[in-house]
Amino acid sequence: MVVFPSENTGNAAGEETISRKINIMGDKSPKSTNKQASQKQAKASGAKVKKQQAIVAKQVAGKKK
Repeated sequence: MVVFPSENTGNAAGEETISRKINIMGDKSPKSTNKQASQKQAKASGAKVKKQQAIVAKQVAGKKK
């Protein structure tokens, strides 16, 4: 993180804050955005499957007793 000394706000606690952001260039191509969207969807569906498997495992464990 880059802190510019001229951008101090002079907080009472002596903390420094940055008043402007530095934008970093990123890949915003359609291929990249589609890939990111599919990765998010895969992660969400994977979590859903794990949750369902845990529910089924609890049900099966309850039936065995």
